[in-house]
Amino acid sequence: MRLLPRQITSRASFVRPYKNVAKPLNILFFGSDQFSVHSLNALYKLREKCPRLIDQIQVVTRSAKKCGRNLSLTKEVPIANCSRALNLAPVIECDSKQDMLGPVMNAMQANGYNMIIAVSFGRLIPKQLLSKSKFTLNVHPSLLPRYKGSSPIQYTLLNNDTATGVSIQTLHPEKFDCGKIVAQTEPVEVKTLLSEQTIVSSTQDSHAPPKVAKLMDTLGERGAQLLAKVIETGAFDAEKTVSSPYAESFAPKITTQMRQLLWETDPAQLAIRKLDALGSVYAFKAVSHKSGPQQLKRIIFHKLSPYEDGEAVPETLGPEPGSFEHDGLHKCMALRFQHGEALRCTLIQFEGFKIESPEQFSKSIRKRCGKLTRNSIFV
Repeated sequence: MRLLPRQITSRASFVRPYKNVAKPLNILFFGSDQFSVHSLNALYKLREKCPRLIDQIQVVTRSAKKCGRNLSLTKEVPIANCSRALNLAPVIECDSKQDMLGPVMNAMQANGYNMIIAVSFGRLIPKQLLSKSKFTLNVHPSLLPRYKGSSPIQYTLLNNDTATGVSIQTLHPEKFDCGKIVAQTEPVEVKTLLSEQTIVSSTQDSHAPPKVAKLMDTLGERGAQLLAKVIETGAFDAEKTVSSPYAESFAPKITTQMRQLLWETDPAQLAIRKLDALGSVYAFKAVSHKSGPQQLKRIIFHKLSPYEDGEAVPETLGPEPGSFEHDGLHKCMALRFQHGEALRCTLIQFEGFKIESPEQFSKSIRKRCGKLTRNSIFV
């Protein structure tokens, strides 16, 4: 597959320059995370470049959340920090449909907003609000109609896709990702996106796994470029839409259950892809003490990797998938998977305890598991 330069190429219904419009765009921007920050920055730069094209920009986002010990800290979403740094109008906080039909609707009517742009907002914008806007757009990190839904980046990694991209669509009044596609990047290789140097540190979204955060950044940058081009050329106001060659598929919300390792079916590489896409993965260990019945305790694996060529797996590691054995030579926990494959785990956590080394885990397992200590298998 041909590698793409940082300056994106795209499919789009670009029809004419849009710089000398009689009435400028007043934009209500719905966003949240680092992916949406790129688009907001691009709109701000476009307003500086073409003040007759864009007049107002105001951000709508979720309210700040309390976190930390005793909920003593307040954490804002990245888009709120970005809006303040750009000296835009005060952010409108929105956590429910009632908020949208109340404070957001009031701002819509009071300020004459004629364009709604949603980027990684995470909520369906009601049709009552959309009907008040002449134009609507959404930036989505997949090649629609592939991966409709809230988690396209995660499914790209889970399914080991070789390429992905960004689409810009209109907002549908009743369903997610069912609008008309007005622009779409050409496919770009995932390994290229993961290797690029990004302007914004991927640690901004520290809750996201590293590869997910990286793709949020690199796809966010491409989506921002494409959004600016769509607005500058007036493609959002075009009657023609893009005909996408991709098959429809879905990327629904990630659940905790998806992070479980299924020893009967999961090959080793799928376990690593789950870790890359979803974060730490888990299984269970049976425990039994004299004072009570057998229980299952969750075991969380924070770091998995293959054994390198020539590295010997411990001979004492059982053949059954889910078997485990402390590997002192390589300072890891050896895990058996399907087809005789094995992975190394270098950070592990027993339910109710802190993250620890495999060595400490092995030293503590007798006390934690009781008479089932010698049963060296996860379930």
